[in-house]
Amino acid sequence: MSARDRDHLSIVTRRGILGGATAAAGAIAGPIGRASAQAGAPRKGGTLRVNYPGPPDSIDPHLALSLPGQTIAGLVFEGLTDVDAKDLPVPRLATSWQAENGAREWVFELRQGVRFHHGTEMTSRDVVATIERSEDRSLSLRSRGAFGPLKEARAEGPHRVRIVLTQPCSEMPALLANRWAKIAAHDQLATLPTRPSGTGPFMLKEFQPGVGVQLERHPSYWMPDRPYLDGIRITAISESIAQQSALRGNTVDLLEMLASEALLPLRRAPNVNAHSVTVGQYYAIFTQSSLEPFTNPKVREAFKYILNRRPLLMSSLLGEGSVANDLTLPPGNAYVPPIPQRDQDLPRAQRLLAEAGVRSLAIECFCSSERQPSPKIALALKEEAAKIGVTVTVRDIPYTEYVATVARKKPLYISQWNDRLTLYESLYQIYHSKQPFNYGGTEVEPGTDALLENLIAEVDFEKRKALAAQAMERIHRSSERIIPFFMNYMCAASTRVQNYRPPLHGAADYRDVWLSA
Repeated sequence: MSARDRDHLSIVTRRGILGGATAAAGAIAGPIGRASAQAGAPRKGGTLRVNYPGPPDSIDPHLALSLPGQTIAGLVFEGLTDVDAKDLPVPRLATSWQAENGAREWVFELRQGVRFHHGTEMTSRDVVATIERSEDRSLSLRSRGAFGPLKEARAEGPHRVRIVLTQPCSEMPALLANRWAKIAAHDQLATLPTRPSGTGPFMLKEFQPGVGVQLERHPSYWMPDRPYLDGIRITAISESIAQQSALRGNTVDLLEMLASEALLPLRRAPNVNAHSVTVGQYYAIFTQSSLEPFTNPKVREAFKYILNRRPLLMSSLLGEGSVANDLTLPPGNAYVPPIPQRDQDLPRAQRLLAEAGVRSLAIECFCSSERQPSPKIALALKEEAAKIGVTVTVRDIPYTEYVATVARKKPLYISQWNDRLTLYESLYQIYHSKQPFNYGGTEVEPGTDALLENLIAEVDFEKRKALAAQAMERIHRSSERIIPFFMNYMCAASTRVQNYRPPLHGAADYRDVWLSA
């Protein structure tokens, strides 16, 4: 990789996209968060027992939306690139890459000798077939757009792939480390939802929908000294007291995605390491712009002034997070412009509703107790909205039902979102009207789409910063997402779990974890 390309890549790291004050985004909140890396040689063997508050929604790596589903995808499958502890892109299934044609084309050299779980060798045919599947609109996969603003992908020999884009994208190496850009075998695509075969360190042994997953070590993994574990069992216990009892009673080793009320007592528990890590994770209240009453931007703006954010942070997270300003990038991010913090302003909210012609409003707000603290956010919205005559009825439903019947289909709901590495993921894919995570499919304000297109193509940091500022000023005014706070990632592990590090970008990676005797 050339020095010029390294300069391009530096833009997409924490020093660039999440630079400045957030260079330590992986820093730990308080003394409890020290990663449980231990001195001494790793020990091989054993099964790591992991609990999430809900089951995986899918084991298809291009369809999984829930964090347990994405974690499984990251253990069974791999991407062309990864990111290191400083969020710099590093090789994974690709060994090197080169930008060509002004970053409109990217050429990746593939690692040789890598085998899928069913025995075939990974080649460029698999990469091209994966990308084509991911972009197939008829399949309605979450992975559409995961490989950039794609025009085509083509093989140039058995271990070389060229990805051609519709426009320049300087962030491609870091972008391809994202959670959905997982490479699958061309001859196994039809069975991904039931019998996934990847190149990852673990293979699927058993999947019980709604219950859990059993993984086992991939004996032919291309990294010969990894993983240390023989297997991983993932279960789903949603109730806080039951989670704590499982860890204290040694029926699980690791609790992922804890709520703050479960974390606090585990801080004092013997033989437990509790973690609260600063990340870019947030909950968004969707006022979907394609559905009434939120087709009117004044109604969307009105709802942004209803919540009292600081008390909500304390009541929902017991302070384990930070107040947000309706932007997907956290405070202190190098790209965030000096926009005044939005606070509760009920008279203003009421005035905006009146200007929109809304005199009386009753609406349902959907959430799921399996994704804490979304019910607390919904109840807070209900209580504050009642003060201006808006009736909000909270509908707390199972997460599987939420995925099937609520997201993109109801006007008001609460959704969890994890940190995203690049501006392409955190701004372009979310706010451009033609991109998959703009749920309403509408332009934030006239001209925003063009700003976002120019943003991801721009290499110069100062120019990118100016474009991002213009886009975020529009997003702050008119987007369909209300983001009241960023929440820490909270988890707890038995002290027998060695070298575990809380995930900074959503899905956990257990390749380097081992269990003490």
